[in-house]
Amino acid sequence: MDSTPFMNIDNYLAVHSDALRMRSMRTKVLANNIANSDTPHFKARDIAFAEVLRDVNSPVQSRLATTGNSSLHKTHSQHIGSSRLSSDAPIMYRVPQEASLDGNTVDKDQEQARFAENSIRYQASLQFMKSRVSGLMRALSGE
Repeated sequence: MDSTPFMNIDNYLAVHSDALRMRSMRTKVLANNIANSDTPHFKARDIAFAEVLRDVNSPVQSRLATTGNSSLHKTHSQHIGSSRLSSDAPIMYRVPQEASLDGNTVDKDQEQARFAENSIRYQASLQFMKSRVSGLMRALSGE
């Protein structure tokens, strides 16, 4: 049996599936930042979406990546370093906008705003995925 049709379905859903996975990972990172907003010397982290989008070959996504405003900064490979998630999305430390006396770089208000925005984008990705699956179901049933 030829698996080519299944590869096309995978490709059809891949963008939204990847987006859901990335948004889910970012939710965990942002929630961790919020939970540690009062922890001395805690460093806020985030997924570097601009770098992830630059790796995608889509011209539309490449344009989005170059217009994004990234506040993440890696000063030296020995000092900060970046860990990688299972999908090779770099998690980097956020450069604080204001210095904190206790060394914590979390701005709770900004993190909550990022968390809310990420949640909305996650829901949008779910809706797009639902729309794609519904379209496939209609096509398979002959509607």
